[in-house]
Amino acid sequence: MSVRNYINNARNFANEKYASWTGSPAPQNGGQYRNITANSEQGIAGTRMVLSANGTQAPQSQPYIITISNASATAVSNFDVLGAYTYLNSSGFSSGSLTISGVTISSAISNVNYQQFLYQSMNQPFSTGLTYIESISGASSQITQVFTLNTQDANGNQLLRTIVPVIDPYQQQSGIVAVKQLYSIDGFTKLTFNQIQASVVFRVHFYPASNINLAAGLQGSSVAQSYGNPNISGVPTNLISGQ
Repeated sequence: MSVRNYINNARNFANEKYASWTGSPAPQNGGQYRNITANSEQGIAGTRMVLSANGTQAPQSQPYIITISNASATAVSNFDVLGAYTYLNSSGFSSGSLTISGVTISSAISNVNYQQFLYQSMNQPFSTGLTYIESISGASSQITQVFTLNTQDANGNQLLRTIVPVIDPYQQQSGIVAVKQLYSIDGFTKLTFNQIQASVVFRVHFYPASNINLAAGLQGSSVAQSYGNPNISGVPTNLISGQ
């Protein structure tokens, strides 16, 4: 299957399951969901109930979070994030964090390191419905740096897609940006930032729209899992529509 077909299929699947912030979850531990349940969301506009199309509860999307730090006074150009097949065994790893050209990538989740995250992305590919970038320190303009989605398959077919983060003109915070683009991540996938500015620290939150877990099939469950609303205030319900 070509990369283009792979991305299109992932996009179509996630649009069906994620665009309205609902979805049909795979049964857990081989069990079945029964009756009508709902997930209560608390946001700026108040509490509302989220149901999947068949009335079952859609599991909330929980992010994979990484921290990117440039401790030097020099900017770094064309910097790769992810790319498990390329970087998983890099000599730049130390205690689960990866340092390349003076820039360190680490996991922001305490019990999972970045090397483990790369390993999972290789074995459990996922589609990202929302990429949330926040500035921790240094120039806040880092969060609007353009990055390129770079992926391929074993046949050598390659796909490049430029993603331009844009701050919503109606938001009050200047140090965050929600990138409302859908793309798939596997072991080949790299996100190449045009520039990592000098002396900056920022975090990238990947909110999955769906993922593939082959081990779930051993329990009689679907290997494909879709997710619902990540429950971030101010994110519109038509996040993926039109993509």
